[in-house]
Amino acid sequence: MFNFSNDQIIYQKKEDMEYIQFKKLLKYGVKHAYTLKGENLDFSHDSTQEKNSYARLAEALEMDKTKFVKPIQTHTSVVKCIDKVMESQDLQDVDGLITNQKDVILTTKNADCILFLFYDPVKKVIANVHSGWKGTFQKIAEKTVVKMVEFYQSNPADIICCICPSIRKCHFEVDEDVKDLCAEIFKFTNQLEDFIEVGEMKNGKTKYMMDTVLINQILLEKLGLKKSNIIDCGICSVCNQDRVHSARAEGKNFRRATAIISL
Repeated sequence: MFNFSNDQIIYQKKEDMEYIQFKKLLKYGVKHAYTLKGENLDFSHDSTQEKNSYARLAEALEMDKTKFVKPIQTHTSVVKCIDKVMESQDLQDVDGLITNQKDVILTTKNADCILFLFYDPVKKVIANVHSGWKGTFQKIAEKTVVKMVEFYQSNPADIICCICPSIRKCHFEVDEDVKDLCAEIFKFTNQLEDFIEVGEMKNGKTKYMMDTVLINQILLEKLGLKKSNIIDCGICSVCNQDRVHSARAEGKNFRRATAIISL
């Protein structure tokens, strides 16, 4: 049987829904999941299968399908505090959600980009954040933690951050312009050689391999999150394209997975 389980995550299958969960969040009783590929599943906002996909997920996890909060992600650094279920049209250009309410389910979706699931077990606050390289360069994960501190009085040392499957350094190839922008934004870390390195020469141009997961880990640690509370599933979406959605691997007709979290 296929199994993604490792020290940090557990592979689950209920009915026709396959997903992974983080052991640390399960320890606290936090309902959450990151979906894997499945027949007729697509959580893309513009997909005809989105509504049914969420309904099937809700049934598998025994959750209320009317409680999903689904922002329309556009690679911004906008993080919104949620106190009730909202329609997607009211969350245009939003890539991060935070709440301390028990009657909402925060969602994000991806196909290579990073999805972060945050949980503060002391203040009972959760967040769900979408961060591609543009979101990473805009430091949306950092802005999420700052908002959790400002609006919910979270202590960064208490916050748990779980990193879902995404494209990793082994496959995240960028051109020199993105490499230069990365080097300029994150030069303060003094760790450039750790998260961006020279790749292959293609069509006369040097390519570079970028590690956005490591960049975010560095930012979160600098904010005060404990290294032991930053939990990476370790799954590359391209390496595991048979089970994980990847825009780079699937091409223009790619589908999206979703990450959900609820108190």
